[in-house]
Amino acid sequence: MTQKKTIAVLFGGQSPEHAISLRSAEFILKNIPEDRFEILAIGIEQKTGFWYLQSQWTSPLSLNTEAKQLVSLLPDHRLYHVNTKAISEPLDLVFPILHGPNGEDGTIQGLLQLFRLPFVGAACLGTAIGMDKDVSKRLLREAGLPTPAFKTLHMEQLNSLNLDALIEEFGLPCFVKPANMGSSYGISKVCQREDLKPALELAFRYDRKVLIEEAIIGRELECAVMGNAFPKASLPCEIVLKREYYDFTAKYEDAGGTEFQVPADIEPALAEELKSLALKAYRCLDCQGLARVDFFLSREGKLYLNELNTLPGFTAMSMYPRMWQACGVEGKELIMQLLDYALEAFDQRENLQF
Repeated sequence: MTQKKTIAVLFGGQSPEHAISLRSAEFILKNIPEDRFEILAIGIEQKTGFWYLQSQWTSPLSLNTEAKQLVSLLPDHRLYHVNTKAISEPLDLVFPILHGPNGEDGTIQGLLQLFRLPFVGAACLGTAIGMDKDVSKRLLREAGLPTPAFKTLHMEQLNSLNLDALIEEFGLPCFVKPANMGSSYGISKVCQREDLKPALELAFRYDRKVLIEEAIIGRELECAVMGNAFPKASLPCEIVLKREYYDFTAKYEDAGGTEFQVPADIEPALAEELKSLALKAYRCLDCQGLARVDFFLSREGKLYLNELNTLPGFTAMSMYPRMWQACGVEGKELIMQLLDYALEAFDQRENLQF
């Protein structure tokens, strides 16, 4: 009988998206095949960044720090139990389901790469690029992929910006968003001139640089991608909004305020074009393992790449697992494929000459 591998699921994290990570981790924990893996749930506390081993978890998932099972990761892949001074058996694999800064921006991926430990998702560069909307959009544009017009602004420019010139350039409505944030934190749809300055101030609360972007009036479509050297794309889905735009509430709280069409009701030729663009964007940004690619479809029928999410949500309302489910890939099979891709990518890195 094949010996089980030990996998650590990292969740929580020092990010505004801490609570979303807990919801995603619950799906991951429930769908890791227990006949193949010993599962360790490790929650990262939001304020301190301390790691706590969770001896058990329930639904809804919460982070228990009262048990005092404080741990740290050693370079030899073992966990050091701070309070008991015990040392665990080595980890074989990590699933860092950490959304937003300090988890989806190359930080945890860099640590795991230094420790030569396999992990799910893109490596340090791919996650860092995918998180930074400024850098990713410039790379997508350089590759000839269609993206909405945008301009990057830095914090020190805030009080000297010519707001009228920005409105003339991008029109109204337009969007303002932090360069490095997810789950629609800090994003504003600006419909009037007097709303632009407060929108910029809000975005700068989350990042030192923000984007102002043209609004593409039309439909919102998404595509799930997974794989390494030969990635595959799912059937696209559509997000039909009953709100002003796809904000935090629509994504995670108001199930009745958003309708999801899986698969999207679009022409087969358009679906194939979208999947082709998704795969090109995936390769362009050096993605591995998985990503969700978000699009706008304008009223004129043109597709625009909005952004890539290299660690998409796995909550009850998240589209990534739903799109694969529509392709016949259920939860446990999906997670197993992602784990296999993580081990494959690690083997490829290990075969490189040091």
